[in-house]
Amino acid sequence: MSETITACEAAAYDAGPARGLALALATADPGPPPGGVGALPSRDVPPDAEVVPHRLAALEGVSFVRLSTPGPAAAAARPWALAAHLAAVRAGVVRRLVDDAVTHLARRSAGGELLSQKQLVRGVVADTHTELEAVLRLVRVAGHLPAAVVDAHDRLTALDWEAAKLLGAAGFLADGPARAGYVAWLVGESWLDRNHVTAKESAPC
Repeated sequence: MSETITACEAAAYDAGPARGLALALATADPGPPPGGVGALPSRDVPPDAEVVPHRLAALEGVSFVRLSTPGPAAAAARPWALAAHLAAVRAGVVRRLVDDAVTHLARRSAGGELLSQKQLVRGVVADTHTELEAVLRLVRVAGHLPAAVVDAHDRLTALDWEAAKLLGAAGFLADGPARAGYVAWLVGESWLDRNHVTAKESAPC
């Protein structure tokens, strides 16, 4: 799984969530999505599929498609590799967002100092990269454990928010770099079965 995690993260960093999603689906058995609607790369959507419209996802090359809903037995036996791979996809998107934010801030200054060199900004960037490595390690060693995978996705949501805030107002624009993070979050949630993680389960540190 480790090599696939690395490949999914790199694909999303280089080409966005749709490319990472395509690789994740190609390397793991998805089964039916837990809510009956799953994210697919737009180029792979069957002609007769029922697509749930989403403008921002479409701009990222992602479509949400109504698929069969799993029965109780299938849900209990759900493979978690896809959700782990999608965590890696989200990590790649967050890493790209951080790099884009640093580039954005390197063109702005305050008090005669580039914003990218401000101590607070440098601290956020360093902390984000450190946490991303921790999340990737988590899914590499415990990607088969539901609680660990859910924990990874929750950490990534927090990191995505912190990275978007680095962009200031630009982090809330529909045509800005933060859009990919929002779409990647929706992609992950469409395949993440939170209902089958019990309160007694705990992710490894």
